[in-house]
Order: sequence, then C-alpha cells, then structure tokens
Amino acid sequence: MKLLSSQFTNGPSCGGFVGYNFQWDQLVIGFDVGYKYASVLGFDDGVTQQFKLVDYVPIRARAGYAIGTFLPYALLGGAIGRFNYFNPSTGIGEDNAFSAGFLTGLGVDWLITPGVFVRAEWEYIAFASVGSTLSQVNTGQLAIGVKF
Repeated sequence: MKLLSSQFTNGPSCGGFVGYNFQWDQLVIGFDVGYKYASVLGFDDGVTQQFKLVDYVPIRARAGYAIGTFLPYALLGGAIGRFNYFNPSTGIGEDNAFSAGFLTGLGVDWLITPGVFVRAEWEYIAFASVGSTLSQVNTGQLAIGVKF
C-alpha cells in the first residue's frame, strides 16, 4: 500500500453542513452532516498512479463548552469519500470508488449576532485503502453558519 505522505496537494474546497446542538448550562453536545467538494485533492505522477478524492460526506459528533459568545469544541466521526484512481502500469482503475474513514478535529464557533456564527476548524480524516493507496486529509476550514 502507498501512503500519500510524500504526495500531497493543497487548495480550496467548498461545501456545506447542517446540524443540531443540545445545551445544558455551558456544555454543548451536537452532531452535523456535511458535503465537501475537494477540487484539487489528488496526484498524478505520470508513471505509476493517478489518484483523486472527488468529494466526501463527513458525519460528526461534537462536544464543546460555551464561554460567552465562543464555543470551543472537539469532534469525532466518520466520512465517506468518493475517489477516482488509475494505475497505468497494470491498467487497473475505477471511477466513483467509495471508501469510509475515521474523522477527528478541533474548532471554535463565534456567535456574531443572535442568528449568525463564524466557524474556524481543523479536521483530519484517514480513509481506508482505495486501489492500494491510503489517503489522509488535513483541512483548515472557515465557515459562516445560520442558527435558528
């Protein structure tokens, strides 16, 4: 298996999320589901393999502690990713191959009005092997959310 530690890409991605929180005093427990389009996450070394993460769906549980208008939190969950890969030397490949992964991260929400918040977050996902390649995704994210 090949680990993508020596092959990496970076760039923008986009997506959205929906979720729900429960609050007891300052303790906040919640969950969310999202969709992320990963426009540039992949590699093509021209000889041995082409590999691309197309998009993924993170499913996450969050726990945090409200401090005024700030909510620092930790998260755990899973993700389902869609990959395209091809190995020119063997002629083996597949479009729309799905793989599950483990997810963790840290973040903070900042309530800027009673109904709008800003989110800053780090998220790490380790996907299971796809076409003999392991992939890991580290993202730093900024988001704007609406609370109702």
